[in-house]
Amino acid sequence: MTEQGELTPAGLDHEAASTRTLGMTRFHLQLERVRLRAIAARHRRDGDGAALNRTIAELAAVDVRLADAPAGHRDTRLAALLGLTSDELELLWAAVAATVDPALSPHLRDLAGSEARHGISLALHAVVANLDLHAARTLSMALTPRHPLLRYELLLVSGDGVPATRPLTAAPRLAAYLADIDEIDEAVLHIGGVVRVDSAPHFDQAQLECVRQIATALDARDPVLVVIEGPPEIGKRTAAAVAALGLQRSIIQIDVTRLAAGVPALEHAFCALRRECLLDDALPLVAHIDELVGNEGEGRARIQALARLLDETPIPVIATVSTAGFDLGTERTVLRVTMPAPDVSARRVLWQDEIGDNADVDVDLLATRYQVGAGGIRRAMGAARLLAGDVALTTHELVEGVRNGIAERLGELAHRVEVKQSWSDLVLGPDTSDQIKALVARIEHGPLVHEQWGFSAKLPRGLGTAALFSGPPGTGKTMVAGLIARALDLELYQVDLSKVVSKGVGETEKQLAKIFDAAEAGHALLLFDEADSLFAKRTEVKSAIDRYANLEVNYLLQRIESFGGISILTTNLDTSIDPALRRRLAAHIVFYPPEPPERATLWRRLIAPGAPTSGSLDFDQLADEFPDMTGANIRNAVLAAAFLAASEKSRITQAHLRRAGRGEYRAMGRVIH
Repeated sequence: MTEQGELTPAGLDHEAASTRTLGMTRFHLQLERVRLRAIAARHRRDGDGAALNRTIAELAAVDVRLADAPAGHRDTRLAALLGLTSDELELLWAAVAATVDPALSPHLRDLAGSEARHGISLALHAVVANLDLHAARTLSMALTPRHPLLRYELLLVSGDGVPATRPLTAAPRLAAYLADIDEIDEAVLHIGGVVRVDSAPHFDQAQLECVRQIATALDARDPVLVVIEGPPEIGKRTAAAVAALGLQRSIIQIDVTRLAAGVPALEHAFCALRRECLLDDALPLVAHIDELVGNEGEGRARIQALARLLDETPIPVIATVSTAGFDLGTERTVLRVTMPAPDVSARRVLWQDEIGDNADVDVDLLATRYQVGAGGIRRAMGAARLLAGDVALTTHELVEGVRNGIAERLGELAHRVEVKQSWSDLVLGPDTSDQIKALVARIEHGPLVHEQWGFSAKLPRGLGTAALFSGPPGTGKTMVAGLIARALDLELYQVDLSKVVSKGVGETEKQLAKIFDAAEAGHALLLFDEADSLFAKRTEVKSAIDRYANLEVNYLLQRIESFGGISILTTNLDTSIDPALRRRLAAHIVFYPPEPPERATLWRRLIAPGAPTSGSLDFDQLADEFPDMTGANIRNAVLAAAFLAASEKSRITQAHLRRAGRGEYRAMGRVIH
């Protein structure tokens, strides 16, 4: 300005530039700053001094506006958090501008040609920012893969060639963050997101102690890995969020069960999670990490990849697992916290909170019977509302809602068995019948003996009941398991061993953990048919296969003992069962082939009451003629006789029964005289 108050041409340009930038946010001012620097670089290259001076004046106006902006903007917070130098922060803004500002693109292409379409390289940035040789070289040497801008994938490198010429772009989430847009990264949102906490989540005392342990670990300076173990849907993630809330932090999660297969998907998701937590000052949680195991090759590769990513993360990380003792192989300090299912009183509160004042629901029954947490209760409520439609909820719909959730958790690992027989259909010797009655009584009176009489304090592990039924095929083992489930109002789930046993390391244990956890939560009786294939005797270790097979049996023995529900194992070869299992059994009931009077009774009872018969049927004669038949064989023969009679448009006669019996005997491989 002259003494007469007149503006010089440079002053006019400066004032005009100030007017243009008045309405800009700090984000847009930074983009404008990069654009003007690129224009200045072009003028400098072309030797256009006048144009260069005008651009420098505009840059000065932008700098004034930036200096006047309130302190504590996100870029300065990020620079302080990552320890960025001023040159590194300038590079960050250049990459952001090159990624999102269309007004910058023509100037970059004019300076660097078509390669600028892929981003801004260090070499191009040095020209735009007018860096001296020392500053450019220092920046190039600092930007290694371990640099926080690259490690957190705030800046993304693409293309081939030497580092100084490879294009850099900004992650879209970084640009949104600097523009004060608080929308969680899509890569995280689709497979997780922020763990929401109810205003007053209800925990029992044991669970509150877990929350305290988690909070203590998260407050430590060491980058610890907190592994929260426990059954699904009991509040593990909520406990972590409550613990973090006390530290004025939030929890952002990814769920590995929602990931695509392969290591790249895991790496992309975890890096996005780590970046999101950095920008939001949150703590990362990886849910269901035991689901990473699969076939031996891919499962192991994904676990190793996650361990590496964890070791590269300088902040506490939380993980949840259902398989106790699951080992990731990380070098971080690991704290394991075992989260129990809520006790009965806590479950009563959780059910009541969800149900409200619905008088047609037996909250005590639901709380006592089903060991589910808040997540399982919410899932059951959702299914129950669909079943009830416009009608008020009752206990029946809620029970079906719980069963629906249990069936979903079990998937193909076990299938529900509908029990249609009754005790009157059962024909057994008196000793075997007495043992079955004693087993049912033990289960029925378990709460009285364990809880009220205090015997639970004398037991080392769980309060469940495991029984072994052994004997030849067709002697009623599976039928008795179903009748016990029906008598105790339990769901009967038969485990599909073909889906459970896997060659993948750790896969069998993971599948078994799912089964036991779901059965314990869902008031179900587990039936392991042909259990000798799973509970076989441990062998001398001569190979890796032997070692892993023994580990599976070890896990099974521990899990059977700690299981709080009822499990029945059936086998035709009880001598092949590991001896250690016998010590954990509440009962070992041997099912013998039926004696002649029992066989005659079976022939008589297996003829349906409404079936047409003709003449006098001699069941004693049939029992004597076919002495090796079990109940299953007799059932097959009676059914075959009924079809023979139907095909002849006749009533069922003794001749039909004998013909069918002879056919079944031949199918059994027996010689008929």
